[in-house]
Parts: sequence; C-alpha cells; structure tokens
Amino acid sequence: MHTSCYWKIVCFALALASYGCATNPAPRGWLGPAQSTQADPYGAWILVSSAGEHDVSGEFLAVDEDSIFVLQMDGAVRGIRIANIRKATIAFYDAQWGVMLVWTALGSMSTISHGFGLIFTFPVWVIGGSLATASEHQAPLIRVKQKEQLNAVRMYARFPGGVPADLPRTLPPRLPATHAH
Repeated sequence: MHTSCYWKIVCFALALASYGCATNPAPRGWLGPAQSTQADPYGAWILVSSAGEHDVSGEFLAVDEDSIFVLQMDGAVRGIRIANIRKATIAFYDAQWGVMLVWTALGSMSTISHGFGLIFTFPVWVIGGSLATASEHQAPLIRVKQKEQLNAVRMYARFPGGVPADLPRTLPPRLPATHAH
C-alpha cells in the first residue's frame, strides 16, 4: 500500500473520531464514568434549544407538566416551557473515549511487527478503532427532538418524579472538581 493511502486512512479516522468529540455538551470532568451513573445523586447534563431564547445548559433537574428545570452553572434554577423547546441533548455519563483512542493508536502502531501483513492490518486497526471510538463517544447522548420524548428521559433528571414543592430558585451547582471518579 502506498504511503499516501496510509495518510488518507489516518486523516479519515481522525476526522471520524473528532466528529464524536464535538457533540457532548457537558463540561469536561462534570460527568462520571458509566459505572458511577447509578450511584450518582445528580442529574444528567442537558442542553436545551428553545424558540426565541438562548440555549440553556446545566444539570437536568426535573420535568413537570409544562416545563423542564435546569440548574445552570451559576446556581440559578431555570424553567423552560416545554411548548418552546425545539430540541434537547442529554449527556448522562462520560464515555472516556480517549482511552479507546489510545488503544486504537497503540494497536495501529503494533502492526509494524506484522511485516507485509501491515498493508491489511493497519487500515483495519485505524478504521475499526476510529469507528468504535466515535460510536462510544455518542453512546451516553440522547437527543430529544419531539416534546413527547421528554417524559421518557425524566429518569436522567435529579428529581425523576417531578419538581419538589420546595425547590429553591437557586442551588449550589455541582462543580467538576468535587465530583469523585
């Protein structure tokens, strides 16, 4: 296989892997790994796009009859009318896709020891590893495009049963540095 073909494969794989990198709305370090999600008392991270307003992001607190509630990073609790929501993206754990990317790189480099077989095994490692990395990065994301889907995702809220009657309008936000991995 010609050297320029290898570079094309590597560029394609990097583009594919970077596609997965650009879509998780949660701040780095805010979400824990998949193993910790069931023991985590906080809600998932949500990014809400609504008609006529700026995007709102933060901890997904609750879904009510006509609104969803988001705890923003400044500690303010924001209610967004469901009727105004265009779409929402929910991230409920950190996919830790960087680990898969490292294994893909190491596996690709290990094909040097395959001699002539490298022309077959190198592209398999690069393409297969990149596809797996991009897929894993998308795994913890749910995209809500229809308002009817909001009831189905309430399990990812801090208060899946609905808004507590005494929910204050400001709460201390969860900070990435206080999250135990």
